[in-house]
Amino acid sequence: MGKAISVMSRPLRDFNLESRAHKVISKEKPTAAPKYKSDELTYERMMKENPSAFQESLAKDTGLDKHLKDVYVTSHDPLPQPPAASSSAERPLPLDRTAVPESEFGFREPSKVPYGRVTLRNALKFIGRHQTKPIEYPISRIAEEYKLSEETVQNIVKYFKIYEVYIPTEHKVKAKFAGPVVTRKQVFTHKKKELPEGKD
Repeated sequence: MGKAISVMSRPLRDFNLESRAHKVISKEKPTAAPKYKSDELTYERMMKENPSAFQESLAKDTGLDKHLKDVYVTSHDPLPQPPAASSSAERPLPLDRTAVPESEFGFREPSKVPYGRVTLRNALKFIGRHQTKPIEYPISRIAEEYKLSEETVQNIVKYFKIYEVYIPTEHKVKAKFAGPVVTRKQVFTHKKKELPEGKD
């Protein structure tokens, strides 16, 4: 129903459309949109307090208009440069085609380590030493050896540990069966089909 009404009202809506559009465009000053009540009150207050300044803001500044007309912007596009000749065709293929070996810790270790930093290998090394022999490898010795602050080493040793595996030499406890001690009774009975007598 709605589609039929829109189809019927379309000729009335589009009647003399072009001339109506030209009439709106040819207006010297377009019709302003309706304002909110608060905006109208502000407009009236400004007109009462500073009418001269408000009228000056609405007036056209001929000096600025003249400066705007005197400005000319010209642009010149740079000439397109031919692409540089690629040297990939002249470069020989690599002779070593073996796969890159995987790193022990999953990423490549840096060759140079700045002061205040430590690699994962060295961190695991001094954590394990301090964990097994804390008197022989104190925090001060680790900080001096790896150029770290004692506070940083203290936090590393406190919050990070090396996993230890304990394997007992003797098994004194016997293994126990985790299932039920008493066997469960069979609730369902299965009937087996038997051949009638006299048939082979």
